[in-house]
Amino acid sequence: SAFQTLARVALGTRLLRRPLPGFCRRHFRSRVQVAMGVEGSADSFGKAPQTAVQGELFLYNEDFGYAAFEVSGGGAGTRALVCIGGLTDGLLSLRYLPTLAEVVSSRKAGSWRVVQPVLQSSYRGWGTGSLDEDVEDIDRLLSYLSSHRGISEVALLGHSTGCQDVVRYLAVGKHSSMVKAAILQAPVSDREALLLTNTGSSVGVDTSFAQYCELAAQMVSDGRGDEVMPRAASLLIGPPHAITAYRFNSLTGCMTDDDMFSSDLTDSELQRRLGHICVPTLVVVSVDDEYVPPSVDCRTLAARMADAMAVGPLGQAEVLAIEQGGHALRTPSATQQFVDKVQRFLGLLGQPGQRSLSWEIAMAKDIQRWASEVAGGRPLMVALVGMPGSGKTTAANAIGRLIGPDCVVVPTDGFHLPLDVLRARSDGADAVCRSGASDTFDPEALRRCLYQIRGDDGAAVREVLLPGFDHGVGEPMAGAHRFVRQVHKIVLVEGLYLLHDADGWEGVGALFDHRIYIDADIEKAIDGIKERNKVIPGYTLEEIEIRCDRVDRKNAITVRGCRDRADIIVASGPAPPGAG
Repeated sequence: SAFQTLARVALGTRLLRRPLPGFCRRHFRSRVQVAMGVEGSADSFGKAPQTAVQGELFLYNEDFGYAAFEVSGGGAGTRALVCIGGLTDGLLSLRYLPTLAEVVSSRKAGSWRVVQPVLQSSYRGWGTGSLDEDVEDIDRLLSYLSSHRGISEVALLGHSTGCQDVVRYLAVGKHSSMVKAAILQAPVSDREALLLTNTGSSVGVDTSFAQYCELAAQMVSDGRGDEVMPRAASLLIGPPHAITAYRFNSLTGCMTDDDMFSSDLTDSELQRRLGHICVPTLVVVSVDDEYVPPSVDCRTLAARMADAMAVGPLGQAEVLAIEQGGHALRTPSATQQFVDKVQRFLGLLGQPGQRSLSWEIAMAKDIQRWASEVAGGRPLMVALVGMPGSGKTTAANAIGRLIGPDCVVVPTDGFHLPLDVLRARSDGADAVCRSGASDTFDPEALRRCLYQIRGDDGAAVREVLLPGFDHGVGEPMAGAHRFVRQVHKIVLVEGLYLLHDADGWEGVGALFDHRIYIDADIEKAIDGIKERNKVIPGYTLEEIEIRCDRVDRKNAITVRGCRDRADIIVASGPAPPGAG
C-alpha cells in the first residue's frame, strides 16, 4: 500500500578514492551535490539544490519490491508524466523534477501528475540490465497506474539513457497505447560519450578501451553476453559496478540496442531507430552538453532525430536547444527554459485541429504484411492518391518512417514537365499557370520507371533513379530519389493522378498491387492550400486566391473523380502546414 512520505534523498554519499574516468561521473557528481544540499550548502550557481519533496511512495511491483514516487501525492487527474532517469539514476536524481511537477500539474499544462519509478536498472543495476528489462518494469508501472491510481494517459520523459528506454518502450511496450507524448531530454550517444571520456577527444581511442570493446563483442557472439566483464572494463565506463558483456557492447557498439542517437548514424539508420515514434515528441538538447563531442552540432543532430520520427512530417516532433545548462540542465535558467517548454508542449496535446497519426499506423503494418506475401522477388507497389491539400505527402512520409528502410517513398511531383517544355506548347502561358494539372506531367516517364522497378518483361535493374521536385523554383530535379532492389521491398508512390484515366495516365493505376485513396473535403483542402501558398514569394494574396480557385479546385475535382478506382479509402485528418 502507498504511504505518505517527505522524501529527503541523499544518494551515493560514499567517499570516492579516485576520480571516475568514465562518463558516469555525471551521476556521481549530481549525487554529491544532493548530499551537500541536504547539509544546506549552495551549488555553484548560488541556489541551494532542492533535496526534499513531498509526495507518495508506492509499490508498483510487490513481488520484487519496486517502488515509484509521485510528487505531491495522489492527485485527481487521469494523466501522468512518467520520468525515467539515466545510468545510475534513482529518486530525485533529476534535479529539475520538483519544479517540473509544480508547473505541469497546473490546468494550463493539462493537470499532469508526476511519477518517477525505480527500475531494475536504477542505481547499481544499470550494468546488468537492458532496455527490454526496463520495458518490462515500465509495463508493470503503467498497468499499476491504470488499475490502482486512476491514470488513463501518460507522457514518458527520459533523461540521458532513459531516452533509450522511452524509444524502446514506444516500439514494444504492451501498454504503449497509454502513451500520448514523449520527451527526450539529453538524448546523447553513450558510444560517443565513452569515446570522449576515455580519450579526451572524439578521434583517438584508448587501447585498453578498444580491447574491452572487442572482448565484449566476442563474448556476445559466443553466447556469453550475460557474463560479467572484468572489473577494469567497468572502471573505463565509470563507477566500479558489475557490467555484463551484453550491456558493455550495447553501450559501446554501433547500431546495438542502446545506440540510437550517435551523430555518425545515417538518416536511414536514424529512421530505423526512431521511425516508429508516432506520438508528439519533444527533443531537448544542451548546446554545452559535456558528453557530446565538440565536433557534433547538437542542433542539427536533434533536427535529424525529429525528422526521422513518424511524427516528423506532421510537425509533431519539436526541438529545444538550450545554450547553457549541461547534460543535466544544472542551471536555474536552463531548468526554467525546459520547464516552460514542457508546460507548453503538454498543454497543446489533444487540442482541436492538431494533426496526429491515425490510419497510417495500421496501414504501415498492413503494407508490411502485403510485402511478405509478394512472390517472385519483386517489390510491393502501393499507390497513395489524394487531392491537393489532402495530406497525402505527409501521410506517405509518415508511413515510410513507420515501415523503415525497406520502404522507398516516391512523390510524383518529380514528373512535372519542365517549365521550358510547357512554355514551348501552343498554350504555353496557360500551361505554366496551370502547372500541376493532369496534362502538365510526364506520365510516360513515370510508367517507364515503374516498369523498371517491377521488373516486368525483363526490365528489372539493380537501381532506378527517380526525379524529385524543387518547389522553390517549380522545376523537377533529376535523381532525387533512388530505388535499390536489394534494399527496398516496398515502393510507396504518392500523387494526384495515379488513378486518373486520361491525359496519358491511362493504365498507370494497374501497375500497383494496392491503391489507397485519401478522402478529403474539397473546401477544407482548398482553404489549406491557400494558407500554405501565402509563403510563396512573388504572389499577392489575391493572386493566390484566384489560382487556388481556378487551378487547384479543378485539379481536386479531377482527383475526386478517381475515388472509385481505389481498393482502400481512408479519411483525411487535419493537415499540417505544407501538407500535400
